[in-house]
Amino acid sequence: MKDIIIKVLGTAQDGGYPQPNCDCKNCVKALNNNDLIRHPASLGILDIENKESYLIDPTFRLFEQLNMLNTTAAENDFPKDHLKGIFITHAHMGHYPGLLFFGKEVINSDNLAVYTSKRFKEFLKENQPWRQLIVNDNIDVKTFGFENEIKFSSNLKVIPIEIPHRQELSDTAGFIIEGSKKSVFYLPDIDSWKTFLDKFNEISSKADLLFIDGTFYSKSELMKIRGRNIKDVPHPPIKETINLLKNGVLKQNNSKIYFTHFNHTNKILDNDFKDDLKIEGIDFLKDGEVFKI
Repeated sequence: MKDIIIKVLGTAQDGGYPQPNCDCKNCVKALNNNDLIRHPASLGILDIENKESYLIDPTFRLFEQLNMLNTTAAENDFPKDHLKGIFITHAHMGHYPGLLFFGKEVINSDNLAVYTSKRFKEFLKENQPWRQLIVNDNIDVKTFGFENEIKFSSNLKVIPIEIPHRQELSDTAGFIIEGSKKSVFYLPDIDSWKTFLDKFNEISSKADLLFIDGTFYSKSELMKIRGRNIKDVPHPPIKETINLLKNGVLKQNNSKIYFTHFNHTNKILDNDFKDDLKIEGIDFLKDGEVFKI
């Protein structure tokens, strides 16, 4: 079998859902119903033919997310040491703290490949506790160039794409994942579509699946629920993205769009709230969902 399996390991914003120390309506629901829990955004990639897997963004819920990945690997007769590499999108707190679990106190991995941009590699080298992972040979940080293809087999290629997103500590990557049949573009974080329109439209003309930033439903929700200004954490709200798609500014082409990276304030986490979002070719990722490419 030459299929590549994409396993959705998380679909929440950095703090997960429910978010710690929050009593908003959504979080209270999730606190009282474990079925509603969502882990921070992360993807697993499983190469069925070569029995190898990769992870995009090791979050602080790595324990649960590795178990999800391992379950799918076991179902396909992967060996125990199937995890061959980790990709990291950027240095915001939800996307890389799970690296710590690969240190000697827990997994004690042996030079596990970690793929990052050059700037993110410098961040890891210059700051503890991440530097210790490198010194102890738990991880081997490999730098990628944006737009440069990383080929793992005849069935699997990954192409990093530079994304306009807050760069306090590092730059930001999205990833095109190409299987033998289809491709996925993974874009959990972006500040605005304004400077990325041409690139998005180029990618959407080729990619079959687009997993894109759905952090907020509207620009007002963060202020209403948490008293915070969205200007401090800019993301294009789902309503705005859908309007751009309807008006043809963002071109969907033949791609299927899935929103992901949902903040705990987002209305779509309310299971009763979907009616005005039933648009052909647009959906919402769920933890545990599987795609074959």
